[in-house]
Amino acid sequence: MPPNPPSILVPGARAGSVREAWRLAWPTIVGQLALTAMWTADTMMLGRVGKVEMAAAGFGGVLIWTLYTFFVGLVTATNAFVSQASGRGDREEAAVFAWQGLWLSAGAAAILALAAWRFDWILALARPDPAVIAECLRYSRARMTAAFFAIATFTLQAFFRGIGDVKTPMRVAVVSNLLNIGLDAVLIFGLGPFPRLTTLGAGIATAASQLVGFALLAGRFLGPRLAAAWGTRRAWRFRLDATRRLLRVGLPLGAEHFGDMGSFSVFMALMGRLGTDELAASQIAIQVLSFSFMPVSGVARAATTLVGNYLGAGQPDLASRSGWTCIRLSAAYTLVAGGAMLAVGAPLFTVFNDDPGVVAAGLGILPMLAGFQVLDGAQMTAGGALQGAGDTAFPMALLLASSWLLFVPLAWFLSGAAGITGAWTAPLVHFGVVSAALLARFARGGWRHRRI
Repeated sequence: MPPNPPSILVPGARAGSVREAWRLAWPTIVGQLALTAMWTADTMMLGRVGKVEMAAAGFGGVLIWTLYTFFVGLVTATNAFVSQASGRGDREEAAVFAWQGLWLSAGAAAILALAAWRFDWILALARPDPAVIAECLRYSRARMTAAFFAIATFTLQAFFRGIGDVKTPMRVAVVSNLLNIGLDAVLIFGLGPFPRLTTLGAGIATAASQLVGFALLAGRFLGPRLAAAWGTRRAWRFRLDATRRLLRVGLPLGAEHFGDMGSFSVFMALMGRLGTDELAASQIAIQVLSFSFMPVSGVARAATTLVGNYLGAGQPDLASRSGWTCIRLSAAYTLVAGGAMLAVGAPLFTVFNDDPGVVAAGLGILPMLAGFQVLDGAQMTAGGALQGAGDTAFPMALLLASSWLLFVPLAWFLSGAAGITGAWTAPLVHFGVVSAALLARFARGGWRHRRI
């Protein structure tokens, strides 16, 4: 084998090269930026209505994403199976696993419908300000009407990325985002003949955009070209054996995502107890991090696709080389992004809300956000590479243990001792531990011999 053979996914690129990783990553980055912009548009426009409305939508968004994350992690495991099937040239199996992900998405939507019905119970546990609760319910219940479309969209994105088609999810995400921004403006502020719905309007806009995004992806998935080449119309039946395999990899991934976001929901509840300024500043911080993390997310998903395809093709050395290229690319970006955050300063917060209390709270945690960027980026990319091999049980156990035995107790203690500044130190310690352990596991290489 040549030291640097041609890529099996990216024409004109070499296996394990930065060009290969970047060609797969950048459309995903654009798509993820568009997806994050969908949520951020809600926050920014509601910030012009008032800080209570902004905090309510932000808090509701965190809680919704926490409920979604288990199922998103579960169906995202489709990427590993599709990638390895694609590497082997088994196109029919790739379509089979995509359909099993869609069946699981339907089951997830039924469970999430119950959660939406009793969302007031969930908010009662968090105990934010009563004004925040009322607005949060309006936003959250409207947005969760699209639960199936949101989860199923992640399934179809995993299929397209697994076969190396990263541009289709990007284009659909951009269209969905533009629709959401337009609907936000109309429904939040009541433009033209439409009433001013504020938080309810933001929830309706996001739900409608998610429905349209799913419809566009499904149309492409079932279209004549993919139906002929990959058998996407023939593979629709529920397959118990394939679903069991998907669950073996997906359940740990779902538990990992749920545990991670669950700990951050507890963290946000702690911020809510500190005060509305601290909650709003923390929500803005999460929105800023969501944007700045999109390149890392794209590179991490590229790592999953590359590792999976090269393992499926029986070339573990190239899988390792590609994984390390993605890890180095992610590290270079996060160092630059962290420095940029420190350089920009207050405008990171005033663009969302210029309340002096919110801005002051945000500036106090800015150094923590820069460090968070680097450490979380390392664990995301190393985890993405391991996911491509189907190695999800160890990352799950590690993240759950660190989230609930280290992060949450430390955040609770430091929030009481030093307020918002102390609390935001806790995730630095947490992700420092997780990133070091995942990088060490990838370096040891036991994942090369896994079979899914």
